[in-house]
Amino acid sequence: MEIKVTRDYENKLVGRREINAFASYPDKTPNKEEVKQELCKSLGLNPELVEIRKIKQQYGLKISDIIAYSYANKEIMGSLVKKRGKKGKKTPEKSTATA
Repeated sequence: MEIKVTRDYENKLVGRREINAFASYPDKTPNKEEVKQELCKSLGLNPELVEIRKIKQQYGLKISDIIAYSYANKEIMGSLVKKRGKKGKKTPEKSTATA
């Protein structure tokens, strides 16, 4: 897999680097973990502080657009990723009133 960084922006307000890249590969679309390892290796990032937000396959090509965030530390990453986490399932409230 070959990764080419197209945008590397330091967002100081939230304490992270926002990275946009293209990945080209000979076989199937790589999963997030494979992309994370390759991106960290090519940019010298800590894998524990990197979040792959999106991998979008280009139709008919073996090229994907990648959006990744590299956080400054675990506290910042924990607070931002937790806010964006999956919403819990709401359970329907049971009515206790009888007719």
